[in-house]
Amino acid sequence: MELLNYWPQYVRDLVEIQWIAKAEQPEFDKAAQDVRNAPQDFFLVSLSEYGCQRWERILGLSAAPGDTLETRRQRILLKYLDQLPYTYRRLLQYLASISSNFKVTLNNDAYELFIQILLTGYPQRDALAAVLGRMIPANLVLKMQTQIPQAIFRPALAVCSATVTINKHEHIPQGG
Repeated sequence: MELLNYWPQYVRDLVEIQWIAKAEQPEFDKAAQDVRNAPQDFFLVSLSEYGCQRWERILGLSAAPGDTLETRRQRILLKYLDQLPYTYRRLLQYLASISSNFKVTLNNDAYELFIQILLTGYPQRDALAAVLGRMIPANLVLKMQTQIPQAIFRPALAVCSATVTINKHEHIPQGG
């Protein structure tokens, strides 16, 4: 979309107008791109970089250096789903919204809550532990076992090294 094309022909021929259009074109392109990207920011699972920054500011989160966009989206989603009241039923609903593969065992006599859950990565585990730390009552001990699938990459080249230490001991018999 060329900004110059929106003006009448007799105005387009003026050199000053051509320079003005050339100067304003980058701002116009950025505004048009922002309008095209706006639907991404309607949903937390498809946030853009700008949308993540906006939601992190709203929720009081900070992005760690090296976080991917997906990691930031998951942290925002976990924080957003963290709602009162904290009941056992709400805990189960919350865990179901994070992962479909989980098991919760509550031992009332020992005041222990044991959660086994399948997650996608370590940042998600850390965010979940923080939310559960606020969610469960203070008199319960939280024990959490997370399963995080890992890809195993075979090395193309194996480099090995070894250090050998030899202690030489010379035996000198005495008296004989």
